[in-house]
Amino acid sequence: MNQVQLFRNQSSTYTIDEQITGDDGRSYIVGERIAAGGNAVVHECYERLSGDNYAVKFQVELRQRRRERFQREVELLREFDDPHIIRFVATGTAPGVRTERVQRGGRVVVQPRGNPESLPFVILMKASEDLAKHAKAPQQIPSATYLAQFLGLSKALAKINEKALHRDIKPENILVVGSAWAISDFGLCDLHEGGRDLSRVDEKIGPALWMSPEAFNKNLGCADAIGQTSDVFQLASVFWYATCGRHPTGIVRDTDWCGPVALFPIMERALLHNCENRFQSSAEFSEALEAVIYRDR
Repeated sequence: MNQVQLFRNQSSTYTIDEQITGDDGRSYIVGERIAAGGNAVVHECYERLSGDNYAVKFQVELRQRRRERFQREVELLREFDDPHIIRFVATGTAPGVRTERVQRGGRVVVQPRGNPESLPFVILMKASEDLAKHAKAPQQIPSATYLAQFLGLSKALAKINEKALHRDIKPENILVVGSAWAISDFGLCDLHEGGRDLSRVDEKIGPALWMSPEAFNKNLGCADAIGQTSDVFQLASVFWYATCGRHPTGIVRDTDWCGPVALFPIMERALLHNCENRFQSSAEFSEALEAVIYRDR
C-alpha cells in the first residue's frame, strides 16, 4: 500500500498508509497537503468508492492536553448541522511512524524514529479557500453576498456559543464551502459545561492578530474574563476585513467603514474596547444585524 508523509515542519513528520477508515465504515484515500498549523495538518482526501472529495485533519501534536482538545473539537462538530459551520463527516485514528530527515552521503534521507503512534483524524467538508484569501481577490465581494454571509455566520456563532466559546475566530478559520462561509477550527473552544479549560494559565488564547482587547489584557496579567463578547469582537473584526480589506485597529469611525451606512453603528458597538459596552451575546449581535439587513432590503 502506498504511504503519505504528514509534514508539520522539518522536525515533526509522520508516515501513514494512504488509505484510512473512518468510523462511518468508509475508506478514504489521503491526497496532497492543504494546510499545516502548530498542532495539526490538513490534507485533501477522497472516498474510495464514490470519489467524493473531502478534507482530513490529522492531529500531529500528541501531548495529552492537545489530544483532549482534538477530541473536544470532534465532539462539538458532531453536534452541529448548519451550512455556516464546517460539516463533520467522520473520525478515526491512523497508525503513523515518526520520521526524521537526516543528511547522509550528501543527500537527505528520511528514516523511522520510534514505534508507530495513533494519530487521530477528522474528515470534514472540503473548502475551496479561506476568507483570508477570498477577501484578497481582485473583485470586491458584493454587498448582497457578504451581508447574507454575515447574517449566517452570526447565527452560527450563536449556536456555537450555546455550547462553547470559540475563541479563535479569524479569516483563516472562516472557510468558503460551496456558496457558504463556514466557521471552522474548534481546537481552542472552551465548553460552558462538561469540560475543563484545557488552556495553561500562561497560554495565549486567541488568534494573534484578531484577539479581543480582553484576550490581549489577559496575556498582560489582567484578570479580564473572555466571554461571548470576545467571540463577537473577533467575528466583527472579520466582517470589517471582508468589507473593507483592512483590520479595524484602534477607534473605528464611520469614515473608515466601506459597507452600508446603516450597519456601521452595529459594527462600532461590536468593536468597542470595553467588553461591557459591546453586545453581551452573539445572539444579540445576530439579532441586531438581522434587523438592519432586513430593514434595508
